Amino acid sequence: MIMAEFWSLILLLIPLLAGGISIFFSFRLMKKYKKAYTSSYFYYMVFLYIFGTYSLAGAGILEHLLNRMEIDLRVIHSARLYAILLGIPFLALAKFMFIRSITEFFQKKPATYFTILYFLALTAVFVLYGVFTIRLTQFDLGDYRDLILVQRGAFIGFIWGVYLISFLYILYFSAVISDLPAKQHIRNFGAWYLAYMVLCITPLALSGYHPLFRQLFLAVFLSWHLIPILFLNIYLNKYQEPDKVLPDDFESRLQAFVEEHDISKREAEVIQQICRGLSNQEISETLFISLQTVKDHVHRIFVKTGVKNRVQLTNMIR
Repeated sequence: MIMAEFWSLILLLIPLLAGGISIFFSFRLMKKYKKAYTSSYFYYMVFLYIFGTYSLAGAGILEHLLNRMEIDLRVIHSARLYAILLGIPFLALAKFMFIRSITEFFQKKPATYFTILYFLALTAVFVLYGVFTIRLTQFDLGDYRDLILVQRGAFIGFIWGVYLISFLYILYFSAVISDLPAKQHIRNFGAWYLAYMVLCITPLALSGYHPLFRQLFLAVFLSWHLIPILFLNIYLNKYQEPDKVLPDDFESRLQAFVEEHDISKREAEVIQQICRGLSNQEISETLFISLQTVKDHVHRIFVKTGVKNRVQLTNMIR
C-alpha cells in the first residue's frame, strides 16, 4: 500500500516538474525574442499549468485524501468536480492564449467577433457546468457515472477542437513561407500538438476503466509541451533574431548595404526595423504604413538582396 502511494506520488511529481521546466523555457523565449506570440505562448503555458496542477492534480489529491477519511462517495465526487469547476476559467484562458499565439506568429490577431463569441460560449459552459455540479447530489451513483461520461466527452471535444483548428491554421498559413526548412519546423510544432491532442484524449477516454489511465492523462497533459517548445526554440534560434540594440556602426553598414543593393529610402527604414527584430505588424505600427505595404517592401528587399529570410538579411549587414 505504501509502495503504491509512493509510486503514485512519483508519477505525479515528474509531470509537474516537466510542466514547470516547460514554463521556464517558454519564459526564456519570451524574454529573449520579445515577440507578441512568445508572450502569448508563455501565458498559455502558465494558465494551462495552473489548471493542470490545481484542477486535475489537486482534484485527484483531494479525492485520495477524502477516500482515506471514508467520506460518502457522492460527496467525494462532488468535491472533485467543484475543484475542476473552479479551474475551468484558467483552461479557457490557456486555450485562448494558444490560439492567439498561433495567429500572432503569422502576424495576425484573433478577430474581435471571435474573441467575444469565444468568451461568451465559455461563460455559458462555465455556468452550465456549475449548475450540473451543484445538482449532482440529486442523482444516484449510476446516473452520476453517466453524467461523468458527458462531462468527459465535452472536455475531449473542447481539447480536440482547439488543437485541430490550430493545426489547420498553421498548415494553411505556413504555405506562404518560402524557406522549406523553416516551414517544416513550424509545421512540426503544429503536428506535435496534434499528437498531444490524441495522446491526451486516449487515456482520458479510458480513465473510467482504471485509475492508471487518469494518471497517464495528467502526465501527458502537463509534460508533453517540452517537445513542441524544443521545435519552437530551434525555429527561433535559426530563423528569428532576438530583439537587440543596434551596434554603434550600424548606420554606416546599412548605408553601404543600401548603396550596394540599390535599396530605396523606405526599404532602408524597413531593413533597420527588421534588424531590431520587429515583426511586419510592428514595423507597420512604427513607420505608420499599412501591413501590406510592409510585406511588399520586405518582398522587394529579399529579391534585391537574394536572401530567403530575415536572419540572412540581418547577418549580411552585421
